[in-house]
Parts: sequence; C-alpha cells; structure tokens
Amino acid sequence: MAVREGIGDKSGEAAEYRHLGLISCKRGEYDKALEYFKKALGIYMKIGEREGLLASYSDLGFCFQSQSKYDMAEEYLKQALLLSRDIGNNLKEFQCLCHLSVLKASQCNLEKAILHLFPAIQKFDNLRGFLQENDQFQISFLEEHGTFPYKFLSWLLSSTGKSQDALYVEELTRARGLADLMAARYSVQEQISSDPQSWCGIQGIITKEAECACLYISVGQNDVRFWIIKATGAIQFLEKKVNLDQNKVTGIVPELDEFFKEAFRSQAILPEENCEDRSLDDTELTSLPYDNRSVLRDYDAKDFKTSLDLCSKIIIAPVASLLKQPEIIIVPDSCVYQVPFTALADEAGKYLSETCRIRIVPSLTTLKLVQDSPPDYHSQTGALIVGDPVVGEVIYEGRRRNITALPCARKEAEMIGRLLGVTPLIGYSATKLSVLQTINSVSLIHIAAHGNAERGEIALSPKHPFPLSPLPREGDYLLTMADISKTRLRAKLVVLSCCHSARGHIRTEGVIGIARAFLGAGARSVLAARWALDDTATEQFMTCFYRHLFRGESVSESLHKARKWMRNNGFDKVSQWAPFMIMGDNVKFDFGNWPVPSVP
Repeated sequence: MAVREGIGDKSGEAAEYRHLGLISCKRGEYDKALEYFKKALGIYMKIGEREGLLASYSDLGFCFQSQSKYDMAEEYLKQALLLSRDIGNNLKEFQCLCHLSVLKASQCNLEKAILHLFPAIQKFDNLRGFLQENDQFQISFLEEHGTFPYKFLSWLLSSTGKSQDALYVEELTRARGLADLMAARYSVQEQISSDPQSWCGIQGIITKEAECACLYISVGQNDVRFWIIKATGAIQFLEKKVNLDQNKVTGIVPELDEFFKEAFRSQAILPEENCEDRSLDDTELTSLPYDNRSVLRDYDAKDFKTSLDLCSKIIIAPVASLLKQPEIIIVPDSCVYQVPFTALADEAGKYLSETCRIRIVPSLTTLKLVQDSPPDYHSQTGALIVGDPVVGEVIYEGRRRNITALPCARKEAEMIGRLLGVTPLIGYSATKLSVLQTINSVSLIHIAAHGNAERGEIALSPKHPFPLSPLPREGDYLLTMADISKTRLRAKLVVLSCCHSARGHIRTEGVIGIARAFLGAGARSVLAARWALDDTATEQFMTCFYRHLFRGESVSESLHKARKWMRNNGFDKVSQWAPFMIMGDNVKFDFGNWPVPSVP
C-alpha cells in the first residue's frame, strides 16, 4: 500500500483497499470491510475507473447484505446493475441480478426474487451462446457461474406453486451441452431456451413413449423434488425433506447431494477376491487416478446394503404408488447417476427392476432430439464387435503398466459375433485404428475391454511395436472421449461392456464420461456400467441380453430379462446383475435383414 501511494498508483491503491475489504468480510469484520470498500470507491470515483467503481458498488452491496442492512444493500447493488449495463459488462450484470434475487429472498419476498432471476438466466443463456462451439467451455462456464441461479430459480418457482415452470428451469441445466452436440449431429434446432415463451409441450415427449412414466429428480442440500410425468401428459409434483444422520467417521451431517455422490464409490473396484475384473485401474502395477484407493478397496457389503436401503427410502418410497407403468424413464440429477435404481427396493424387499423396466435419459430435451432425429440417420445393419484387446505393456498415467487379458470378454465377443454373423475384432486385431475406421458406419457397437475408473475410457490394442520400439502411450491405445467426439456415429445401440463406462466427472451438466461422448456423437442408445465388472458374470449377462435382443425384443426389455435371469441363476449379488444401465432411446433391431444363423 505504501509503495503504491508513494508512486501515485491510485488504481493499485484502490485495488489494495478492495482486497483488504474482502479479507475483512471473510473474517466477519464487516464494519472494517465497509471502511476499506468506501475508500476504494472514493478513489475509483476520483480517477473515473468504471470497472473498479462497478466492483466497489457490488462489494458494498454484499457487505451490507451480510449485516442484514437490506435497504443499503439494495441501493448499492442497483447502482452496480445500472453501471454494468451502461458499460456492457454482461457477466457482472448477471451476477448483480443474482445478488438482488438472494437479497429479496432474504426478505422473504420470493416473487421479487423470481423477477430478478428470470432476466439473470436469460443473460446467462446469451453469454453461454458465445461458447456454442466449445463443449468443454460450456461445461466449465455452467459449473462456475450457472449452477446456483438455475437451482435457486427452480426451487423458488416450486415453492411458490409454479412447479411446471420449475421443471423447465431444471431442463435448462440438464445435459445442455450434450443437447447442443446432438442437435448439431442431427441437424435440428434445440427448442428450449431461457425465454418462458418456449416453455411448452414438455409432457408431450413422454406421450410418444409406449407404456411409460417419467420420474424427474432434483436434489437439494436437504430435500428432493420429484416430477412424475404420465403418458397422458399429466404432471404430478411432490417434495420430500430429508434429514441424514451424522457420518460415523467424521461426525459431520453430509449434505444430501454429497451423500448420493459418495454412497456407491465402494463399487468402483471389486473386492480383492474378484480381482479378474474389467477395470483398467486394477491392472498390474496400477494405482487409481485419485488418492483414495484404500477407500475404494474397502468394499463393505453391509455399508453398501445400508446405502441401498437409504436411497430406496429417499427416492422410491415417496413416489412408489405413482409408478405403476411397465417402464419408468428416469431423469436423474447429476449427483444420483451412480445410484443403481434397478437395485432399489420397496418396503417388502422387492426390487424396482422386478416390477418394471428402467431407462435413464440425461434430459427430456435429449430424448426429444432422439425422437425427432431424421428417420434415415441411424444405420439399420452392420455391427462392430470388439473383445479382449491385447494391450500388453504400455505407459498409462506416466507409469509402465501391464494390461492383463480378459478371457471371458473374448468369449463374449465371439458369442455375439456368431449370433450376428459378424467377425469380431479380438486380441491383436482390436486396435484403436481398426475400431475408429469402422465405428462410423455400423448400427450396433459392442466393446468388451478394460475401462478407466475416472471417465470410462477404453483400452484397445495399440499397433504393436517392434522389440526395440518405445512402449505405446495412451494416445496409441486408449479410446477417449475426444476420439469419440470427433466421429459421426450412426449406431442405434452402443454396448460398453467395460468397467466404469457410465462413470465420469460429476458436473451440473451431468456425468462427463465416455457414455456421454457416444450419445453426443450420434448414438441413439448406450448401455454402460456404473462400476467394476466381474468378467465371468458379465459374459453370462451379455449372453442372455443378446439372446433376447436377437429375438426382436427392445433393448430395455432385453436388459430387464437379463437381470431377472442373473438373479435366478446363481448371480444374485447386486454387483453382478445390476451394474448396467441403458441411456437414451429404447431401440429394437430387425435382424431378419442381417446374414445371421438361426437362433441358438
């Protein structure tokens, strides 16, 4: 500070006062913070620095709000809002509107809070539009700036009796980037926007689905909101407050969304006695990509059962009487993607998947995009079958790794190949190059291989080097989200018979992983695994699944019957029959036009 004063750096001096004020706010010393902020404001006004002036108005508004001096807070925030508009600072305008909405909610004036949030999300949508060509920037922008206002507006609307408007606001955050990718692939316009005039017809998406109901879930810190959309177009809304117990280890009561994120992490790697699994992160000389391998390895069947029971009480019990249709389409909040809905049970202990088929969609908008895709877009014949790629010794995450073989994955691919009359890519022939050369043209893609625990990315066979060549690196053999995003898929169904293929980074946008990449690249439906797979059990599961699919049954029905067969034939552990989920459309195949042998 003294140096800046000495050299006459007024802008720097004001910035230092701002920083001191922010530090004081963090420490709860609001009177001292106000002194610093007012000094900064005075300097910015004197030198005419409008961006600094804008920041100071916002600082003072926030500080007065923290002291519950709402009139003063509103005065400064409104000055900040007017100035942000005058100088064209769109992001700051958006933030000022959000602050004003919180201020009004603090005064229990929910209607005025809503009036500030509507223009806020419209401004956010405009800002997001500038990033339309970059999926990663959109995801990051939503995560950093958009999570709170959309969640808050949805909660305010449902709290004031506008539950259907709240549903549309939820849609504005669900898989929004994915919807953009799909719309670009199908050359159609995305129809929902932040303009309330576009908020119509959402219930019509479910009326196009046969014998279905939709369960739409939104999770807050201590509550869950549900929308049940029937095939008739009727929408029912209900809310459940949830009080969790203290964590036995930390003594802290977790927030509900954090509970859902952590509840099934123990399923990421199978117990030690099942070490022959399809996890890329469980191969020789391998450590997990994050620092909690001990937590993941400490699989506790009792804790897992407790988590299942608690999730059943929170998610299923409140809506069970409203879900009587043969198929349930679930639109989960991002934090509950790893919840195995098929393994949730009612009070009598009967699994939800025993009474109905279950399908996951990232959002209703993405389902509509699939429904409206051009009839000739997806291929009707042809299959790419990949099993047990020989990866061998490679460099993985900076270390030498020996990726082990998967004998049952090889048998699985051979079985599907015989059934469909297709020669599978197995062993050394299952190279990344061969897969990418074929993947664009076929109707069905099946990959049985090792998967990465973080994003579900898949280990294929590299182009094997000569004896003295350097070891293959990840770009030579790992099928990544970036690789898939560059393709233009025509597949009706992608089956990822790999560990963790439904996993990814949990963001407001959804789960960012390999399954999302396949949907965004044009796949109509993706079958993926939430956790690590037992090689033997998965081979049996896929044998049953494809037997039904080959007979002309839908993917949802085939999955439903495969689960039932597994439970009744010695594979009754949840980890064996419940890892797979179907995302997207409920497709069928007409294998009569394929050169295939008769049904076995």
